[in-house]
Amino acid sequence: MAALLLGAKGALTFETAKLFALGLPFLFGGTWLGLKLFGRIDETTFRRIVLALLLVSGIALLF
Repeated sequence: MAALLLGAKGALTFETAKLFALGLPFLFGGTWLGLKLFGRIDETTFRRIVLALLLVSGIALLF
């Protein structure tokens, strides 16, 4: 909905739409992998994996 409203107001440029389309496969891939792993591992391990990924993401933002 936000993308539609931004597009209607003219705030969504072609470059932004191109980057959004580029990121969609990674979004779907990550969602699919997360759902597959969540069904096979227990909740504690899943939580640890998510926290580790958040830590790596936070460290990457520092550099």
